[in-house]
Amino acid sequence: MLALLAPTPRYFRLVYQPAIFEQIRRVAAERGADVVIAYEMAAGDYVARLDDRFIKVLDGCEPFAFQSATATLRSQARIWKFKHFLRRMLDHFDAYVAVSDAELRWIRQAVAPRRASGLTVPNGADPAPAFEGAVDRSRVIYTGSLTYRANLETVEYFLAAIWPSIKNARPAATFVVTGQPPDAPTRQRLSAVAGVTFAGLVSDYDRFVSSSGVLAVPLLRGGGTRIKVLEAFALGCPVVATPKAIEGLTVAPGEDVLVAASPAEFAAAVVSLMDDDGLRRRLVVSARRTAERYSWARSQHTFVEAVERCVEQRAFLQPAVTTC
Repeated sequence: MLALLAPTPRYFRLVYQPAIFEQIRRVAAERGADVVIAYEMAAGDYVARLDDRFIKVLDGCEPFAFQSATATLRSQARIWKFKHFLRRMLDHFDAYVAVSDAELRWIRQAVAPRRASGLTVPNGADPAPAFEGAVDRSRVIYTGSLTYRANLETVEYFLAAIWPSIKNARPAATFVVTGQPPDAPTRQRLSAVAGVTFAGLVSDYDRFVSSSGVLAVPLLRGGGTRIKVLEAFALGCPVVATPKAIEGLTVAPGEDVLVAASPAEFAAAVVSLMDDDGLRRRLVVSARRTAERYSWARSQHTFVEAVERCVEQRAFLQPAVTTC
């Protein structure tokens, strides 16, 4: 109960280290930085504490990642605390960048920053050359660090609610998770499920994804534009996703991606991609065209323009701050 009364959310209290802030402050001052860009909110907590001589931009502002999938009183209290924490943080920034229009709207309406301006710069993916190697159609994959709670919850949900039906229909199917593994007890527990492997950080990520049968993204919570989905589009791996997993993406369900709302629908969609080569090819071709609209070059151009506007606004609206 006392933790709920603290003004700073628990996650940010745990990861903040004063020594890191001092190093950021020192390096920014020594190098005479004009602009300091924080990537994601944990870094934003440090950069917000710098004085206002610097133009500060928060990139990768993904508030939905901190929202619980269950609407309990405790979770609602945490969301209320998070909104007020984010408002205080953004009061020390010139601009913030959301990766989806939905999150930008939520920040503007629920957080209502009093100083920082916001814009959307989606994640990107550059289509790779067509994969010429062998594809393991029975291999279902999930990509993402399982030290991130939303990813771990997604994998646990998949194994409990969806995987048994897939394994029953196709006994040879395997489920491989890449990325930072969870703690040892959790890894041991989940690895005991038949057909499940935790591959860790694979040496050739692009080849691994391109040679896999299906990327499963049964996401229940989280935010942003799903970079794992875009990467699979770009690498020629078909995707089965929940509606939540494609929020923030302009995609055509049934053409770019198979969308399934229930565990039974999800399992059936995965099995259909194992069995139907024509469906697989159609999805891969259409998804690649969609990935071309999300090029990193386009996102980079939008981001650089936003930073330049901040510099111009500061030059006209605010005198330089010279005190430490």
